[in-house]
Amino acid sequence: MTTRLSTRQMQMMVAIADAGSMSDAAVQLGLTQSALSHRLKEAERLLGAALFTRGQRRLNPTQAGRRLLHAARGVLAELERTERDIHWLSVGIEEVVRLGVEACGGYHWLPDCLAAFAANHPSIGVEIVPDVSLEPCRALRRGHVDLVLVAGSHPPTGFEAILLRRDELRLVVTHGHALARRDWASAEEVAAEPYIAYHTTPEKGREYEQLFSPAGVLPARVISAGVTEAVLSLVRHGLGVSVLPAWTLASYLAAGDLASIALTERGLYLNWYLVMRQGEAGGSAAGALAHTLHAVITNRREGE
Repeated sequence: MTTRLSTRQMQMMVAIADAGSMSDAAVQLGLTQSALSHRLKEAERLLGAALFTRGQRRLNPTQAGRRLLHAARGVLAELERTERDIHWLSVGIEEVVRLGVEACGGYHWLPDCLAAFAANHPSIGVEIVPDVSLEPCRALRRGHVDLVLVAGSHPPTGFEAILLRRDELRLVVTHGHALARRDWASAEEVAAEPYIAYHTTPEKGREYEQLFSPAGVLPARVISAGVTEAVLSLVRHGLGVSVLPAWTLASYLAAGDLASIALTERGLYLNWYLVMRQGEAGGSAAGALAHTLHAVITNRREGE
């Protein structure tokens, strides 16, 4: 069956749904509002169904519109990946590994690792996909990434995982904070402060599971900041405290305006894993990158 819609009409669906209005979507697409209205009417005529209804403040997709929007996002994302892959081929890259990195993973380790990998595997490119922390395994299963760097108490089941390093969860506060002079802080003390997190969704094996839940407490106020730089910027300005892995924190403590403190008297720990799909740890490009990352990061740690 020949498809009736063009990629331009799929782009139109995404733009209208995201913008919520014809005028804003038209600006985003570089069209006049009348041209965009004509494109929408043509799509509705071809499909024989209305795609949007007008609400009080925005255009909302109909049931047919939601189904088309879901397909459009998938098709456009795959086209974008395909174009990137073809670009890699045009410059001599025969294969690309998509590396997913947790929000708290940082990138201080990346330059040395990529340099070593490029020297040994010049025909394999690496594409970084930031922040897959909420659903790293789902991203792997769907093929959005080929290798992910994740932190947790245990490796995810159903995948191949390489233990990268052991790490400690640390409380980070301003240097002048009252807790900065302590050897360790309790869950109750952390929960009493405004808490700055990457996401409002608790992540497995991290502070909610290891610190707050066993103590039966939760932070009274949580600020979602999304990325490490934003989390630490808010901490620096005295807007709250946060919990990050020591490996991530190390490069940010040199300025002297932040302090890190152990959590609980015994400390809280987690592991970093490189995770890939089953069967790919051996001769695959993802496996080659994983082994390079492990070798470079392990050697750097031994030299510290």
